[in-house]
Amino acid sequence: MSSAPAPRNVLGLLGAFVVTSLVAGVLAAGLAVPAIGATGLASKNAVEAFDALPSELASTQVAANTTVLASDGSVIATFYDENRVPVSLDKMSPYLQNAIVAIEDERFYEHGGVDPQGLIRALVVNEIAGSVSQGASTLTQQLVKNMLKEQAYLAGDTAAYEAAEEQTKSRKIKEIRLASALEKKMTKKEILAAYLNIAWFGGQVNGVEAASRYYFNTTAAKLTLPQAAMLAGMVQSPVQFNLADKDKLAAAKNRRDTVLNKMYSQGMIDEETRDKAIKTKLRTKITPTYQGCANAGTSAYFCDYVYNLITKSSDFKALGKTQKARQAALKQGGYTIRTTLDPKLLKASWKAVKEAIPPNDSSNVATAAVTVEPGTGKVLSMIQDKYYSVDKGRKNTTINYSTDYKYGGSSGFLTGSTFKPVVLATWLKAGKSLNATIDGSPGSIAENSFKRCGSSLQSSATWNFVNSGDGGARGSLSVWDATANSINGAYIRMEQQLDLCDVADMAKAVGMHLAAPVKGQCGNEKATTKIPNCYPSVVLGIANQSPLTMANAYATFAASGKYCKPIVVTSIKDRNGKSLKVPTADCKQTVDAKVANTVTLGLSRALTNGTAARTGPLSNGQPASGKTGTTNDSQDTWFLGYTPQLSTAVWVGPETVNGERKTMRGVTINGTYWNSVYGGSIAAPTWKKIMEAALEGKPVKEFPEADSSLTRTPTTNIPSVVGKSPDDARGILEDAGFQVSQSGDLETSDQPAGTVARVDPSGSASTGSTITIYLSAGPNTGDTEDNTDAEDTVEAPTTGTTDPGTGNDTGGGGGQGNGR
Repeated sequence: MSSAPAPRNVLGLLGAFVVTSLVAGVLAAGLAVPAIGATGLASKNAVEAFDALPSELASTQVAANTTVLASDGSVIATFYDENRVPVSLDKMSPYLQNAIVAIEDERFYEHGGVDPQGLIRALVVNEIAGSVSQGASTLTQQLVKNMLKEQAYLAGDTAAYEAAEEQTKSRKIKEIRLASALEKKMTKKEILAAYLNIAWFGGQVNGVEAASRYYFNTTAAKLTLPQAAMLAGMVQSPVQFNLADKDKLAAAKNRRDTVLNKMYSQGMIDEETRDKAIKTKLRTKITPTYQGCANAGTSAYFCDYVYNLITKSSDFKALGKTQKARQAALKQGGYTIRTTLDPKLLKASWKAVKEAIPPNDSSNVATAAVTVEPGTGKVLSMIQDKYYSVDKGRKNTTINYSTDYKYGGSSGFLTGSTFKPVVLATWLKAGKSLNATIDGSPGSIAENSFKRCGSSLQSSATWNFVNSGDGGARGSLSVWDATANSINGAYIRMEQQLDLCDVADMAKAVGMHLAAPVKGQCGNEKATTKIPNCYPSVVLGIANQSPLTMANAYATFAASGKYCKPIVVTSIKDRNGKSLKVPTADCKQTVDAKVANTVTLGLSRALTNGTAARTGPLSNGQPASGKTGTTNDSQDTWFLGYTPQLSTAVWVGPETVNGERKTMRGVTINGTYWNSVYGGSIAAPTWKKIMEAALEGKPVKEFPEADSSLTRTPTTNIPSVVGKSPDDARGILEDAGFQVSQSGDLETSDQPAGTVARVDPSGSASTGSTITIYLSAGPNTGDTEDNTDAEDTVEAPTTGTTDPGTGNDTGGGGGQGNGR
């Protein structure tokens, strides 16, 4: 015979009875009639207090995964705080719907949110036990509790979260009140779907769709009966029935079978179906949904740029007004983001960069490649020869060498001679010709001979400059030849005839900017990312820029002068399929088409008889234009090249190790020893591999023709200087735009000895070409033998080129990485 309950329990049971009766009466009256079944003031006050409880639950949108897709719809990455993929009820297996009702709330379709019968039983049992040993929460009540917890979690309200979980009668009564009200706003199907989408299934797995994928590598719609019964059984205690823990599989199977028996007892399945399901072995296929860019494989650096751009750029304010809000939106909002990434091109680019320099190469030299589509601004590929990881080791880094510092990149790299096309475009815009003649010799020039915004540059310095190798070109050559062979002397003298502000404006027109802000530039104390307009050496690429910026700048030339902002996101849709506003490429004609097309012609010889001739043209016959770049001591090397379809930048340079970047002179890279690495050494062949793979099977496209007015060979009448002194003659010819050389031979003439006897050529010549002056030996008196004949005269040197493939790219300095 059992002992009588203690007085405390008797009173508790009585209280439980009164409370339950009161709640049941109120519920039966539709929460409207006061003091139903209450005969005393205490009961009346309790009913009034119950009626005064909140009956409206704030609308809750549960946190959901954001999925980032490539252009072909394949998944790049998933972002989440809670791994959840909400789905509609029609995308949940009927087995699952029945199983959860059978095991958690068998009178779900009969009650109005609260089950009085279950409530009385639970209160009595719990009161006798002196603790919570039996629950009475309906699916609607559980939904309310989970919604309150989710609201608190998303708001970062720890106190509210704990309050939603506490085991108290007051919390239970509030939950009952809200559940009853919720039943009036939502249908049973809506409540069931909401519950199954919010329920916790262990770890970071929330909702039945994520649970189906994680535990069984399937979808909620395709769950079998045994699988559905197992997931329905888990919600009671995801830890106790953890399917990822082998030690708990036996308990999990017992729980599954309990659910199956409940379904049978409620007539949801027949005996044969139940027995077959119970005999089925519990088979799991754990398939994690990894979170973040670190799990994006070769897409990781592109993913990193997408994440940083969306969260840090106000262009994506549709996802939130602040960076913090946008970060939360990505991890909780359930968005689908489609990007511009071309997986096939990315795969080819990864193969090319890692073959050029393996990730773990002992040289600590890295390479990065970016491809942009001309005319659209779409960034199709972004890769480097490293693994995206915080782990130590030379093969790993989370610094994105392809992008600006602001968006997770380095502070950029000096571009060397890949900046020269900007000067060429400025030259052509000024009406000068690609075939004009210019002096390419090394030398010295006073910096105050350069112009800045219409005035002489305020500098007393003299700029001493050289060409590459043992001195490079000397004498006159065409601008086109100077471009193909990257002659510093020629380009410095071209810039001398221009305005540095016009050069900077042209750089801006094609989208060039510094990868990180710089203070104190050109007397400006404010940090800026503008290309400087006060340094003549800008022509040699002294401005740190990112590969993405450079690839997009060259894409402007490829698109006949149409500049497009680089874009990586083409659409964002919310969980309901509604499209959000995303930034566009905003394409504009920023460079005259005739100028851009003539720049393209000027760059067309790089791979044939220019500085990358050893790499050679594209094998499918596709025309391509490009430019090598090499900075002082081979610290940064580049190849920038494009076709009408694609523009690709490849950078090669040493990483920053212990705060220092070494040079690439006397270095072994991937088993090959290099005295000096040039843009044509590693970058150009890597570029070729990427482009050939990308264009395989594609039709050949021709570039638009260059403007004839910008390719003419300009001529100038040669002033008469016969009879002038050598110094006077030189000054007159130089003022007319010619270079001057003097023959060491004297000629018999009727001009006074020591004066100019003749010039060669005479009449007219290409502007900027070299005129040779011949001095007079005086008239022939017959006292000496005249040994001069036509073969003894020295002709003016012809325009030539330096040896193909040697390069002529010298600049200065090197860029520092961001945080490494």
